[in-house]
Amino acid sequence: MYISEMAKRSGASIKAVRHYEEIGLLTNIARQGRYRVYTKADVEFVTLIKRAQLLGLSLTQLKQLKVARHDLKWPAVLALLEDKQQQVLNDIAALKKQKELLDFYHMDIKNCLNNLDSTP
Repeated sequence: MYISEMAKRSGASIKAVRHYEEIGLLTNIARQGRYRVYTKADVEFVTLIKRAQLLGLSLTQLKQLKVARHDLKWPAVLALLEDKQQQVLNDIAALKKQKELLDFYHMDIKNCLNNLDSTP
């Protein structure tokens, strides 16, 4: 399949697919004349790249984890995902604290305003 079909099936833009090739994430793409010809495995790998990006992994991280055309160092990927999970948990805890402070100051200001309104 050509790049437009690859983009459609994987959800990546044509520009992104070309970028993945330029940086070495997508390699050894067959050609018919001047056209790239992608396989189902290429589509699956680009889909994996897109999902990894949605989870917060960078293309640089993915490139460092690449061991073969359509393969990654999976234990290292798992470790990165575990780190991301911990970051998310830390962010959630920080946001909960921030919400508690917002609630406190919101109520404090509301009480001050109510006291001002009830003063004769």
